Amino acid sequence: MSMKSSKLKNKKLKNSIGRKIPNSVSLIIIVSILLIFGSYMVFSASYIGVDDSPPWFYLLKHVFFIIAGIIFGTIFFKFGQLKHKSLLIYSFMALAIVLLLIAYIFGETIGGSKRWINLGPINIQPSELLKPALVLLVAHLLTRRKKANTGLAIFISFIAAGLVAVENLSSAILLIIPVLVIFFVYGINKKPAFIAGIIGVLGIVSAVILEPYRMLRIVNFMGVWLNPLKADYQSKQSLYAIADGGIFGVGITNSKQKFFHLPEHHTDFIFAIVGEELGFIGAAILIVLLFSLSFIIIQIALETTDKFNKLTIIGFGALFVSQTILNLAVVTALSPVTGVTLPFISYGGSSIVSFLIIIGFILGTTVPKKRRKNEKQ
Repeated sequence: MSMKSSKLKNKKLKNSIGRKIPNSVSLIIIVSILLIFGSYMVFSASYIGVDDSPPWFYLLKHVFFIIAGIIFGTIFFKFGQLKHKSLLIYSFMALAIVLLLIAYIFGETIGGSKRWINLGPINIQPSELLKPALVLLVAHLLTRRKKANTGLAIFISFIAAGLVAVENLSSAILLIIPVLVIFFVYGINKKPAFIAGIIGVLGIVSAVILEPYRMLRIVNFMGVWLNPLKADYQSKQSLYAIADGGIFGVGITNSKQKFFHLPEHHTDFIFAIVGEELGFIGAAILIVLLFSLSFIIIQIALETTDKFNKLTIIGFGALFVSQTILNLAVVTALSPVTGVTLPFISYGGSSIVSFLIIIGFILGTTVPKKRRKNEKQ
């Protein structure tokens, strides 16, 4: 081999080694790992038979929602290429609100709350679909360069959060957090931001005071630290599960707490089962994956030049981070018990579809501009 060809080969090797993996590829890899891992944990947590269901029942439903989420995510992947983006955004928001109202009027009551629409073998939780819909709408209004749209965005956000708070205060808070982050990045004036913040705080306090069960949850949460023996049942069982896991865990499928000790072990409290079966190491790896995904989303937002895409991705990132932190806080007794899923891991069809819509949109923004001619329409 000649000296010249050897140098050329070494140069190509160095370039290939130093080449950065595209954020879009990293995003797909991590989401795929989380979905596969989540599916296995859903099976591990539910194969004992939740509500007298067959061993494979919740896994099959979980996989069905993943497929549905990928289909809807594909639609939003092509979002930048669509000619009538405004129509899709308004339609998505209107559909989410209509479904929410249908849930309140005709929906099924589960766990004391009327949040779900029963469609036979599946239930839909409209508040989960409202999260990406509101982020898209607020980002769209703020980038249309009309001063009146800022007030309209604030008004719509509070109306949406108020509707959700009727039955689900935690989802209402998660609805507002990404909107506030979008306003902060956008650079909203301090006065309307301050007024909106005061109204939001008063609204949350009122929602807690007016509902006795919410006050009871806060009292029970305080009991975890003041008197562990009188703490909320779910919090205690969740901590037992995590403590039992130790460093390396009791082994896959060997959880004891899922045997009718820990309620919602395949949904809101699935992280406790992860901690019990895979131990501190397995739980830590999952947390690293979740926050690596958050970091990649932030990177994509920073690299995006289109203002609408940037605000939307930042809002989606804030939603993902806040929901992840809240779920982990609930499971580890750092927050009052509330019904919030762990993204991509918990069983929860509406949540899976919602977050795959988000991932689809984000991936669509990474497509070269020449394939997004209609991006600003």
